Amino acid sequence: MKKFKTGFISIMGRPNVGKSTLLNALMGEKIAITSSKPQTTRANIQGILTGEDFQLIFIDTPGYHKAKDSINKMMVQQAKESLEAVDAIYVLVQPDEFMGPELTSLIKVLEKTDAVKFLIINKVDHFKKELVYDMANKMFPMLEFKHVLPVSALKGTNVAKLLELTLEEMEEGEPVFPADEVTTQPEKLLVAEFIREQVFRQLSDEIPYQIVVETEKIEDRSDDLMYIAAAIIVNRDSQKGVVIGKGGQRLKEISTASRVSLSNFFGVKIYLELFVKVKTGWQTKDEYLRMQGLY
Repeated sequence: MKKFKTGFISIMGRPNVGKSTLLNALMGEKIAITSSKPQTTRANIQGILTGEDFQLIFIDTPGYHKAKDSINKMMVQQAKESLEAVDAIYVLVQPDEFMGPELTSLIKVLEKTDAVKFLIINKVDHFKKELVYDMANKMFPMLEFKHVLPVSALKGTNVAKLLELTLEEMEEGEPVFPADEVTTQPEKLLVAEFIREQVFRQLSDEIPYQIVVETEKIEDRSDDLMYIAAAIIVNRDSQKGVVIGKGGQRLKEISTASRVSLSNFFGVKIYLELFVKVKTGWQTKDEYLRMQGLY
C-alpha cells in the first residue's frame, strides 16, 4: 500500500508568465482567473488536488513586480507570504524573460527559503528550442534548482510530468482538506473573480485595474439554479459608462460570459444580476481590499 503524501507548492513569477494558467492545468479545471493583462491575480489562490494517495495544495500568487501604490504593494506581500512553510516552489519564467530588477529581487527572496525549487519554463509552444535552452542556462545557476522543466500550461505539455516530479519530493502526511474541496477561496470571492475576469477580457487596458467586484448575494433557488447578484465597482462616473457600454451592450456581454464561466464551475444554471456602482477611492478602503482577499 502506497503511503499518503501531502504538501504545499507556491507558484511564483513575474506578471503574465502564466501562473494561473498553470494552476488550472494542474488542477484539471478552472480555479484561477486568467487574462492577457498583467496583475490579473490580486491575491493568493489555493487549488487543492487530491488523489488516491496524495493531496497537493498549490498557491497561485500575484505577479512579482515593482509595486508603487498600496494595492500593488499588498499583492507583492501576498506573493512573499506564500513562501511561509511551503514544501516546494515553482519559479515560472518564459523563454524570452527579461532578467531585470523584478526577477533579480524575486531570486533574492527565494534564496532565503529551504523549499525544493523547480525552474518551470512556460509557453514553450510559442518559442524556439534555442531560447528555452538559453533561459535554462541563464536561470539554473541563480538558485539551487532541483528540477528544470519546459512546459506549456495552455496546451498541457509536461504538466503530468511536473505532477510526477512534485509528488516525488513530497513527504508522507495526512490530508489537510476534505477530498471534495478544490479551493480555499470563499464562494463570494470566487464568484467575484470569475466576473472580474470577464471585465479584463471585455474592456480596454486601463479600466480593469480601476474596478473591483462585490458579490452581494448568492442563493440556491433550486437543485439546478443558483441566483447571484453582484456589482462592478468603479472609481468614476465616466468609467461606469464605459463598463455599461452603448445601450448596455458591454455590460450584457460581461454578464453573459460570466454566467457561462460560473455555470461551468458550479455545474448548475446561473441567474446573474449584474450592476455597476461608483465608489470613489475604493482602493484605499479596507472593506474593498478585504473583498479581494488582500486582508
